[in-house]
Amino acid sequence: MVLMRIAQSMKDVWENRTILLAMIRRNTAGRYRNTYMGFAWHLLLPVLMIVVMYITFTNIRTRAIEDFWVYLSSGVFPIMFISASLRGRAVLNNAKYITKMKFPREIVVIASVITDFLSVVFAYVIIIMVILLAGEPVNWYGMALIPVELMLMLIFCIGCSMLISTVTVFVKDIGYFMSVMMRLVFWITPTFFLISEAKGVLRDIVWYNPFTYFVETFHKILYYDIVPDPFYIAVSTALAAGFLLLGSFVFFRCEKRFPEVL
Repeated sequence: MVLMRIAQSMKDVWENRTILLAMIRRNTAGRYRNTYMGFAWHLLLPVLMIVVMYITFTNIRTRAIEDFWVYLSSGVFPIMFISASLRGRAVLNNAKYITKMKFPREIVVIASVITDFLSVVFAYVIIIMVILLAGEPVNWYGMALIPVELMLMLIFCIGCSMLISTVTVFVKDIGYFMSVMMRLVFWITPTFFLISEAKGVLRDIVWYNPFTYFVETFHKILYYDIVPDPFYIAVSTALAAGFLLLGSFVFFRCEKRFPEVL
């Protein structure tokens, strides 16, 4: 039943893709309203982050780990993207459209997630370009898996956002709770430390953390220059499918009540 509803939703979203694109443009334009560079900031900010990480961990605060900036930048963007999708504000921020217009309501969630996804994709393009220009070794079989993992992460985040955005409509405290939780999760995901450095209880927490598998996949490809273990891809696929099904079930079950609650 849920699969049939998801299939119908994909058809509805495609038929209303003009609205989807308009919302993505509105999200990016609104975020940088009254700035001279506008949408360019959406692409420039990831570049500036990469530059800062390169300077910081190459010249200012060096670590014994070679090219630590590559490790850090390849892992930090997925966790930032997932954190953004778990803010749970997509439905609340578009209340006026949901209550006054008739369109597939899941579009507001998808548009919000894709808006953040664009900067992640651009960030990885820049990271790969820097690696190639620096003459670092590249595993092209691993590189071929980057679009696959990005799509799995996108599906995972859409499912998470549909779930949290729905719950937040009825229990608005959830959004604030998730904001605090994601700050904690940020520090128990192997972004600032090597996964091999996690010992004891932290090691168990890291491996139970679902975000670890997305982050480590990019680490294996871009930092370690190897093809990631199929186990990482399998877990990423299971997480993407599982949260899409769960998020869709909750969203479609509750969306009819959105106008009366909003």
